[in-house]
Amino acid sequence: MTDVAPPEHFDPDLLMRSLLEARVRFVLIGGFAVGVHGVVRATRDLDVVPAPDPDNLARLAELIVRLEGRQIGVDTDHLPHQPTDASGLQAGGSFQVATVHGQLDILQQSDTVPPFETLAAEAIGIEWQGMEVNVCSLGHLREMKRRAGRPLDLHDLEQLDATHPGS
Repeated sequence: MTDVAPPEHFDPDLLMRSLLEARVRFVLIGGFAVGVHGVVRATRDLDVVPAPDPDNLARLAELIVRLEGRQIGVDTDHLPHQPTDASGLQAGGSFQVATVHGQLDILQQSDTVPPFETLAAEAIGIEWQGMEVNVCSLGHLREMKRRAGRPLDLHDLEQLDATHPGS
């Protein structure tokens, strides 16, 4: 199975609730973090950086199985690790996963994304439907957007700078 398109259905509320109810520890980044920091834009996925401890990654892998998750992208059948296996998550790297609630992007430390511990140390806690969600700080969000350098990231960076001048 290669080049599988992500599902058109995207229910970020159910996806977020699933993560929180499964007790997966993560820091929210990406488009939803941009929104938390005051710049609302459309997004088609939920981007998270999970805590790297084995128990947390086991809960995440179990959740992905329950949500009928499958890795999407090019040549996913030939990749050495799968997000439905805790050891695959522990190997690091990033995964795009199609679930019954929409796309979940699992990002781990890279040239663009700082390690979970760094993000968590400065994350802000927000209340979401009676539960707490850790969202990356404005500084870390800006840093990730700058490092990624894609057109949408640079646009987000401009909008964040306009919303938070001098900070």
